[in-house]
Amino acid sequence: MKEEFFLHDPVFTHALSLLLGVISSYAVWWFLNHKWLPVVSFGEEICRYSVGKKQALYVCAFENSGRRDMVDVEVITRIGVKKFANSESWIYFSVKSNASQVPVIEPGRRALVRIFDERQPPAYIDEPPPTLRAKLDSCKTLEDIFMLSAAVEVSLHVFGFDSFSGVRHHFASPTYSQNDIRSGRLRGLVVVKA
Repeated sequence: MKEEFFLHDPVFTHALSLLLGVISSYAVWWFLNHKWLPVVSFGEEICRYSVGKKQALYVCAFENSGRRDMVDVEVITRIGVKKFANSESWIYFSVKSNASQVPVIEPGRRALVRIFDERQPPAYIDEPPPTLRAKLDSCKTLEDIFMLSAAVEVSLHVFGFDSFSGVRHHFASPTYSQNDIRSGRLRGLVVVKA
């Protein structure tokens, strides 16, 4: 009899309701922010497309492999040069690409990012120091940039809003080196022979 009374006690039922509400709210929040969201997958290589006989485009690919649209997507190409002109640390700068602003990327859709175009000079978002800038201006190919120092890396940074929750996410590609450049064309996220 006492046990039955305890189950009908308002303090117990309110406490149980509160506990179940907190647990279910956390579970929904966790799934929305960890499982049902945009996820970006990056290609493992930089694709070198030939344009004419003597020029090329360097392109990377990424894909929304998640479950929801990514909206207001911003893509930044970040280049780092280590120990340039007797510097002990890395010098990073960002370059604009053709995919700097993309309105929406649906699940399963791919985006191509032109990280370097031999037909036009790069447009900087944050400029490198003047000594490095002078050397960069003389670089005609992406390979020339990789030759500026023993350690040079390129990476993509993708920022986008989840279409449902409005949460902004950041995704970073693996760092690409000169060994990751491959001539051909992109099929999905993989570079294949042209």
